Amino acid sequence: MIKNIGILTSGGDAPGMNTLIFNLVKFGIKNNLNIFGIYKGFYGLYKKKIKLLNNKNLSNISNTGGTFLKSSRFPELKNYKIRKKIIQNTKKKIDILIVIGGEGSYKGALELNKMNLPCIAIPGTIDNDILGTEYTLGYFTALENIVKAIDNLKDTSWSHNRISILEVMGRKCGKLALAASLACSCNLVITPEKKIKKEEIIQKITKINKKNISDNNIIIITENIYNIKKLAKEIEIKTKIETRSTSLGHIQRGGKPVSLDRIIAYKIGLHTIKLIKKKKLGQCIGIKNGKIINYKLKK
Repeated sequence: MIKNIGILTSGGDAPGMNTLIFNLVKFGIKNNLNIFGIYKGFYGLYKKKIKLLNNKNLSNISNTGGTFLKSSRFPELKNYKIRKKIIQNTKKKIDILIVIGGEGSYKGALELNKMNLPCIAIPGTIDNDILGTEYTLGYFTALENIVKAIDNLKDTSWSHNRISILEVMGRKCGKLALAASLACSCNLVITPEKKIKKEEIIQKITKINKKNISDNNIIIITENIYNIKKLAKEIEIKTKIETRSTSLGHIQRGGKPVSLDRIIAYKIGLHTIKLIKKKKLGQCIGIKNGKIINYKLKK
């Protein structure tokens, strides 16, 4: 009989995680399930940092950013002995583990699922880089944060006829950068999927300025492609146009989730509890054509 459900958030935090946890608890209690929060991700599972959750201790965090369960990276999970200890810790205490996170979290869920701790993986990452889903929880809020930053940069760049380079998150995925560039009509976007050589960047910027196409020279780039400070100096030397670089950093990951992420969190929470009641375990949650779907958790 399925009775005790554990929830953890792992890896980078994402706006909407708290909203999702709130809805999982709400729908879980309605279905006579015990919902346990596991603090600090897989590390907390290893260290038995587990607490029973209820509507009262979640009422103030339902639409806040970050994750009240805290998160951490726990590479030690790759060790079989560590995973075996986790299985021992959870035996007869947790029937199903819900893992909210990105690619690394999915891998952890898969390994524990193989060891007979049934898992359901939910995509919670601003990077939107999980296979099997069109969107991930937190992506739309991060995108709005980036768009606001670009709008602000445009104002000051326009005032000084300046080129601005904005570096955004995304790891190996350029979806945030690409979507933000479309939303803000940026002159140039550089992503891991389509890297552009420095010489080509300078050529494109020079061409735009010669033709007076735009006086809002915004270049948006996914993290870890170029050193943006060095790139800004090179562009300034070659184009003779003042150039500044800004790394948006963790600002884009914070803040209250936007409406769409809250709605996604509600729908995922409801769908997940329904899966558990049907005893359909070892699943991943995704979004396809605006609908919540589930598919088998596998490599």
